[in-house]
Amino acid sequence: MTPQELRTLIESDAQALALAQAGAADQCAIRCMAIAAKVLTPTRMTELGVLAAYPDGTTGEAVLQQIEAVAAQNPIVARVAKWMLPGAPGVDFADARVRAIWTLPVASGGIGLTEAQAAPLLAAAEIAPTISGADVETAYPFIP
Repeated sequence: MTPQELRTLIESDAQALALAQAGAADQCAIRCMAIAAKVLTPTRMTELGVLAAYPDGTTGEAVLQQIEAVAAQNPIVARVAKWMLPGAPGVDFADARVRAIWTLPVASGGIGLTEAQAAPLLAAAEIAPTISGADVETAYPFIP
């Protein structure tokens, strides 16, 4: 995140702005990490990772069954499913093409998961950006 982007983020949130204006750069950084858009990080998962992404085995199993059902009709999804087999390298859930297929309707070439079903898979590759107090001081210098 550039200093200008961080400054814009700080100014978009009353709590972050108050902290920055008070010179509480470390606390402002914590607030900014909580409100900033998540960033993608390479995250490879196999079937076991998919199951682990859900709080209950039933939902994870239903997602895997949906993938298998669609894979029987769609060669692209079949290839993705193959990469998810135990022992395979896994699928990178940070890849834009992979992220797009989860909620894309089956008729359009996707897997057809609902937003709720796909959310844990997509969230697995999302992390909060790293923002330090020094970053805040650069973006929003404290003037007593």
